[in-house]
Amino acid sequence: MKRVNTLFKYTLKNVIFGITLMVLIAAYIAIGSGVPSVREYFEMNELQFFNAWPLKALMLLLCLNLVVVTTSRIPLTPPRYGVWCIHAGIIVLITGTALYYHLKVEGKTLIPLGHTVNVFYDSGQRALYARALKGETYGMHPLPSLPRYGSYDDAHDPGRLRSKDLSGISSFIPLGLPSNSSNELSSWLGVSQPVTLDVMGYYSYADIVEDVVDDPASPAVGVEVNVNAPRAQGASRFMLRATDPTASHQFFGPTELEYRQVSPDSLAAIRESADRLFELSAALPGEPPRKLDVGIGKPAEVGAYALTVEAYDPAFQLFGSDQRAAALTLHIVHKTAGNAKEFWRMILMDRALQTDFKMDPATTPPFVKGNRQKEPIDPDLVLGFRVTDAAALLPTSSDDKHILLTAGDRTLLDIHATFANRAEVRDFTGGGEIELSLDGSPVTAQVRRRDHFRVLTHVEPTPVRQRNKDEDEAGSKQVAVVRVRCGDWSQDVVIPCDLYAAPDPMLLEPMVAWTMGVVQVPGASAPLQLQLGYTALAMPAALKLQKFEMIPYPGAQAGSGMFRDFCSTLVMTDASGQTETAKASLNSPIYFDHGSWIFFQAGYDPDGQSSTIGVGNRPGVGIMLMGCIMIVSGFLYAFYVKPIVIRRMKAAAIAKGNGKMQLMASGTGAV
Repeated sequence: MKRVNTLFKYTLKNVIFGITLMVLIAAYIAIGSGVPSVREYFEMNELQFFNAWPLKALMLLLCLNLVVVTTSRIPLTPPRYGVWCIHAGIIVLITGTALYYHLKVEGKTLIPLGHTVNVFYDSGQRALYARALKGETYGMHPLPSLPRYGSYDDAHDPGRLRSKDLSGISSFIPLGLPSNSSNELSSWLGVSQPVTLDVMGYYSYADIVEDVVDDPASPAVGVEVNVNAPRAQGASRFMLRATDPTASHQFFGPTELEYRQVSPDSLAAIRESADRLFELSAALPGEPPRKLDVGIGKPAEVGAYALTVEAYDPAFQLFGSDQRAAALTLHIVHKTAGNAKEFWRMILMDRALQTDFKMDPATTPPFVKGNRQKEPIDPDLVLGFRVTDAAALLPTSSDDKHILLTAGDRTLLDIHATFANRAEVRDFTGGGEIELSLDGSPVTAQVRRRDHFRVLTHVEPTPVRQRNKDEDEAGSKQVAVVRVRCGDWSQDVVIPCDLYAAPDPMLLEPMVAWTMGVVQVPGASAPLQLQLGYTALAMPAALKLQKFEMIPYPGAQAGSGMFRDFCSTLVMTDASGQTETAKASLNSPIYFDHGSWIFFQAGYDPDGQSSTIGVGNRPGVGIMLMGCIMIVSGFLYAFYVKPIVIRRMKAAAIAKGNGKMQLMASGTGAV
């Protein structure tokens, strides 16, 4: 008992012990804030470091020390009210800080213009995402113990990957789309034996390299693309193939590349469809409407009118409006006796608007401007259109697309489709060359058909000196190796990181297409695809990006990229269905739900078609504010009120003493 009393005397009841605790807490906070390498060594981000048990233990001991020292050594008298208030304020502040770091959630979300999102992505916790490539069933499995800053596998500290949440994964939380009643992977894939996943490797910054090797026993057919550019500038070789659904549609810079394996009988129909991308309706006075199948650059005739589709824009921004519509620009020549009208006309899908432009060699479609007419140049011709594109040749996420087709034993065709030129069909059976763009510079790529091969995938960690800071901080270059098991069968799959992996409710698919990570489990009804990502959390309010503005510096030249501010106009819809519109810009967030949540500008799209919005809650802020007020009030009391109280107490004591002396003096005189 004596030892306990001694320990109590020199710890919780000791002022020096309390001061030592405050110094240790200050040092812990300074190291955690100023030396990121320390917290990264322990695989913690800033929030996790300040929510770790060492800081909690120090703060708990400080609170106990303050309580014991204050109650045992400082009497609760008016002169000491300030000290009591300061100590109580410190305890309240520590309590609020502990709640803040324990309950704090922070992340971001990507919102395309005009879209609504209802999830955001936790900045610290990753998750394993999975989908069955049939019926598009998506799921998420959080991985709270997955490392973030190091690289770990069987050769480098495998113990880091032996947590329970990283092995034996078989169930997933359904996301976004209707799914099976079961959360089990085996049910999604239609196999009788359990399908389990184990995380076998993790790399914080690495590239996934695919090696293509010949295999006479493999039925695989694909197209190999070799880019004539140094490897340091980008992927120099990749394989388009149908065996991996995600590898049949890829992007190289702004160019869309799609591979299809078709039957020889269908080639002729696909060729013809290049000139049948749109159904054009034309009406003339006194004549029944006509329907024409047209393509970009293909001429057509309607009476005395010669029509040629010059360009197509799937998201044309209407003049003086934020609305967008599919637009077709046509070159029209009306030949009459001794006269001819020649002009451009822009028509909108599902709209009656006909906008004509006078010819001017200085402008060409689709950027016809400056010569727009208020009234149609030829009101007798009324046009309309709809997109047919039966063979899906038009670009979907760019304005430049190559469709590479293999058929039979040798055939390889390239169909080059854009929004401003006639589709070009070329025979690449003996190999060919296509033009691509890399970092704004033109490059060429050799294209050839390849049969009977296998793709072997491995990870190449990137040396620290070669890493890009933005990619490193965002985590976009994380790579994991997952072992897929089903009965006696197993296969290791290398999976990349998708920062926005959950399916978008409007697109019915992820905003950024998943790549790689496809595995065919024996007996499964569909391939399984895996992705690493950040944990998706429910948004406190559904957010719709109504408008995105990039505000340049005064006097900045157009296209300079120098912007003073970025502003997102967001429509927020809460759980009750009530909506509110507000703007988030740099250093000016939106405070939602009385300030318990904030939405702030966290990134931007140079094309203005999307915005990255940061999302965070503010737990314990009121408690911390109260603690600060109590501390300040205690200091004010100690420095300004306490002297007055002491003077009054002294005056009262003196007055009381004088009264006693007078009483004693008067009593003595009476005797």
